Amino acid sequence: MRPWLVLLVVLGVSGAVGYKALQAAGAFDPVKEVPHHHREFATTTDAMSAILAENPVPRVYAIGEYHMTRDAIASSSPLARFTHEIIGMLEPHAQHIVIESWLDANCWGDKKDPVNEVLKRPEGVSMDVLRLVNRSKTLHMQAHTLPMTCIEYDAVVDFSGHVNLLLLLELVTNKLSETTAALLADGTSSVIVYGGALHNDLYPRWPLETLSYARPLADKMGGHVLEIDLVVPEVVAGMEMIRSEPWFPLLGRASPSRVLVWERGPGSYVMILPAQTEAVARVAKLVDPM
Repeated sequence: MRPWLVLLVVLGVSGAVGYKALQAAGAFDPVKEVPHHHREFATTTDAMSAILAENPVPRVYAIGEYHMTRDAIASSSPLARFTHEIIGMLEPHAQHIVIESWLDANCWGDKKDPVNEVLKRPEGVSMDVLRLVNRSKTLHMQAHTLPMTCIEYDAVVDFSGHVNLLLLLELVTNKLSETTAALLADGTSSVIVYGGALHNDLYPRWPLETLSYARPLADKMGGHVLEIDLVVPEVVAGMEMIRSEPWFPLLGRASPSRVLVWERGPGSYVMILPAQTEAVARVAKLVDPM
């Protein structure tokens, strides 16, 4: 049991009284409860430089994002930030980039794409992908989207129009894995893979192991996979699922003036990018109930 919980049990307090007791005792700092190692940097460039210096020989740069939805939007998407701030730092090390997108799959004609509807993708995602493709070309990297056929795409949608999300995630994982493995087959190329922060897990939690392309690749190559999760504070602030993440209290330090980097394990990092305002940090701070 954590020390601050023991304190509450001993005192027999709750609610506002419990908060005041913790405050008076100075017993609870959420950031100090975060396991492993975290650091703060002034800029994204500084943070990326430190990570790259610690991992000089990856063949796969497994970049993951928490996807924006129509309910979780920031002024600049994770993908846009990667395009403008990060990919240029990876260009000296990689010859290819694989993007979790299927721009060539137009399977529904003029009808609404049921997958996009279920995922609540906001307007502008396709343009962000195209900007990343164009940026990659200017950096002399070959960009690859996922080769999705309409038969494969249709397989995740049943006759009533409902999307089987597990099948979709498995399909995306397989496509990311196959596309990346094919590019690595020459034994010399290095690849950036940009997709969701589920598929790039080097340390996936049960029962999500089958949804990671990164862990099997690392096992096959004896390492050489670098995982970086990009967190835009405004995108994740309202997501219930992140409240169980060990790094969640670090959002209480989110600010326009800093980048936070948490190390999950060897070769695995979470980067909390600069916030738009100081206000978003309140989502992870201890709140006075009075």
